[in-house]
Amino acid sequence: MIDPVNARTGTSRPSWGVPFAAADPTGSRNWVVLLIIAVIGFGALQTPQATRNPGTLTLTVVALLAWAGYTVLRAGRLRGALIAVCAAAASVGTGLGVTVLVAGMIAPATVLLSDPRQRLDRIVALCAGSAAVLLLVAVVARLSPTAILIDLGGLAFGVALGVSRRYRVRAAQQQDALRDAARAAEQDAARNRLLEDRAAVARDIHDVLAHSLGGLVLQLDAIEALLERGRAEEAAVRVGAARGLAADGLAEARRAVAALRDAEDSPADVPDSALADLLAAHRALGGAVDLMGEPTLAGVDGPHRQALARSLQEALTNARRHAPGAPVRVRVERSEGALTLRLATALPAVPAPSTGGGHGLLGMQERFAALGDGSAASAGVRGDSFVVEATAVLP
Repeated sequence: MIDPVNARTGTSRPSWGVPFAAADPTGSRNWVVLLIIAVIGFGALQTPQATRNPGTLTLTVVALLAWAGYTVLRAGRLRGALIAVCAAAASVGTGLGVTVLVAGMIAPATVLLSDPRQRLDRIVALCAGSAAVLLLVAVVARLSPTAILIDLGGLAFGVALGVSRRYRVRAAQQQDALRDAARAAEQDAARNRLLEDRAAVARDIHDVLAHSLGGLVLQLDAIEALLERGRAEEAAVRVGAARGLAADGLAEARRAVAALRDAEDSPADVPDSALADLLAAHRALGGAVDLMGEPTLAGVDGPHRQALARSLQEALTNARRHAPGAPVRVRVERSEGALTLRLATALPAVPAPSTGGGHGLLGMQERFAALGDGSAASAGVRGDSFVVEATAVLP
């Protein structure tokens, strides 16, 4: 039986109507218990106390029937009452000299204590009551002290056995809970890794599309202007540059998609000249660059050089989008343990309309934070310029 919901915790707790033994789905354990009851009953009914005293005989039968009913029945208030009746009748019968009925005292204590779901206060009350009734009846019936000690020792043995089983079951439950918690932690970790992988791919796709498509828009605008002025040869050069830009963007997009599909192909290595190539591409698109420092990635490992190249790519793309025609000031500073890339663009008098959601700058910051070694990137307005600064900590 399930008690009403606990008013303080909002949880339900099982009563004596749901013993640990009831979890046996096959019922084989019940048949074994019934066989034991039959054997004990046969022995109890052969004792002189039971055969000569109708009252003792009645108590013996009641104890055995209550024990059998408790074994056969499932959850319910009746089941909880039967275990108490069995313990009480067995205690009185044992005190009257039917020693074999001590098993009817041991069984409730052992079974109930073996179930961690059962309340200890009720079990303690049951065991204490059984011992008290046994002592009182035994004294009145003038049972020998040796017999009394043997009966109480049997009850103590049942209690010890139940307590031992209770702690073993509880330890097994705790181990199951720990395994479930570990499994849940592994699933959360796998989910987090998946989200991190998706975020990384999203950053790559954003950088590729923003750079290649943004450059294509500029090239197409320039081609249109050149054709309107009849400068077909220059327009043809621009068409070739646009075709190359589109091919490069398509190749990078394919690599990003391959990573999303868990392909084994890894992105191409970022060359030492990646920063210089991006600056040259920016100039080819009509931008002006004021460079300080040597834009080389020599000596920088793969993850850091990719982060630096992506940050410069994003900064140049934003400069073309938000401040077209404005010169960009690029400073590359290398120290013993770090390489810092800083790009500043003068704020336009009239801000250009923005169609982006800021994902590129956020992705840039996430990319550096994912390196996990103190590398960082930042972007924001400083004075009259918009400054993007990225520092890669070199091993």
